Amino acid sequence: MTLGLTPDWHTASLQNIPVLNDQELHVWCLPLKINANQKSIALKMLSDIQRERYHRRHIAGQSSYLAGRYYLLQLLAAYTKQDPAAVKLSYTRLNKPYLSFHEGGITFNFTDTDSAEGPIALFAFCRDREVGVDIEAISRKSNFRAIVKKRFTESEQAFVTDSSGNVIPERFLAIWTRKEASGKATGQGINFKMNSRELLSFDKAGLACSNHNYFDEQGLPWRLSQLNLKSQHIGCVVHASHEPLRLRAFDELLI
Repeated sequence: MTLGLTPDWHTASLQNIPVLNDQELHVWCLPLKINANQKSIALKMLSDIQRERYHRRHIAGQSSYLAGRYYLLQLLAAYTKQDPAAVKLSYTRLNKPYLSFHEGGITFNFTDTDSAEGPIALFAFCRDREVGVDIEAISRKSNFRAIVKKRFTESEQAFVTDSSGNVIPERFLAIWTRKEASGKATGQGINFKMNSRELLSFDKAGLACSNHNYFDEQGLPWRLSQLNLKSQHIGCVVHASHEPLRLRAFDELLI
């Protein structure tokens, strides 16, 4: 089964960041690995809130947290044409980050997950519209059945469950990334009634991605793209829009 669109991947550099126009959506899929010098730089760039969150993490998770913030701040600095140390983030009541001074109308979201290949992050950037992303490793293990019963609509439950009542992991993770990404885009986080938001009906056949997929929420149309990512990961990006955006994907950042 096709789990989503397989993007055409590109490499880009901070010194020559791709132009992000009003009709584009940029996604970056990057392994969360940085060297000692980059860690030192990242620690200096952390805000008080970020530093507190960094220290609250278990030692094993501190490295990936730091790498995620390093890449986020570097990318935001490149898109807004300022020094990374000057990038200031604020947070909504539900902890969704945004640029404090709304430089260039840039909006963004990011997420990460762990897997056998190591931690990996997915970043999304666009202009003047809300956006949300989620990523999961196909190898993820969890109590899928309990989540499905509580969080999925009836049709979604039927779609992710086989004739023996077992949850099909790939189908579950596809729908779950849609739930998470839509919650992040709309600003609700995971604190919304997931089992009342139908995110399956437009492409039951194969979970294939089309930027024409949409749902209505909060009086706005939201576009959904399912992404078949490298290293056995699946992702989803959701953004507010009446019209589909052109997707550009990058899997290597030259610094």
